[in-house]
Amino acid sequence: MDIKQVYEELVLKLKKNKNNIAIIVVGSSVDLNFDKNINDIDFFIITEHGDKQIRKRYDIQNIDFDINYFSESLAYELINKKELFFIEGLIKGNNIYDKNNILDDMIKHAISEYKNGPFKYSSYEIEELKLNIIDNIKRIEHSKDLAYVQFMSNLCLKDILKSYFIVNNKWVPKDKKLFQKIREIDYDLYNISHSLYINYDSNVLNDMIKYVFKNIK
Repeated sequence: MDIKQVYEELVLKLKKNKNNIAIIVVGSSVDLNFDKNINDIDFFIITEHGDKQIRKRYDIQNIDFDINYFSESLAYELINKKELFFIEGLIKGNNIYDKNNILDDMIKHAISEYKNGPFKYSSYEIEELKLNIIDNIKRIEHSKDLAYVQFMSNLCLKDILKSYFIVNNKWVPKDKKLFQKIREIDYDLYNISHSLYINYDSNVLNDMIKYVFKNIK
């Protein structure tokens, strides 16, 4: 049985469950291009009933199917809480089943919340972010353990890059996309961050702190 047949059989099974009222393909295989090498297919399932997110994973003929279930009410709750993973899943997903015609309104709501941006951090919360990172940098400066220095430097780097988005009231991307997004919107910060890997100099982190929080009083 080829990948397409495995996919179609699983989708048919999901549709037969009366509680499943909408199915969305999300993630890297959203285009369902079965001519390329597919290792995994992810689904968001909207259910009529349920009070919490449920995740199930199946390995069928070496294909990893990752299925997340959300009730309709929970789906709107996640949108209103500005949960980016869910909002992006709805907006960028491939809607393959919509029994009760609920997805159009749900996606419109998700798009509206996305355009409104994330919840804005207070000045106090931003200052706390900054101080926590500075504390970790001080720990790096007082350590002679190279493994610890490298680990904590990478942690601080990630936290500083995330802070850039928070300070500028932008959606914080997934960790694996942090560098890519920074490169797209602020090449100067991207260059500074990459210089850290030359010798893990904590001065680079301090320079990044000054750059990211420069307009925060």
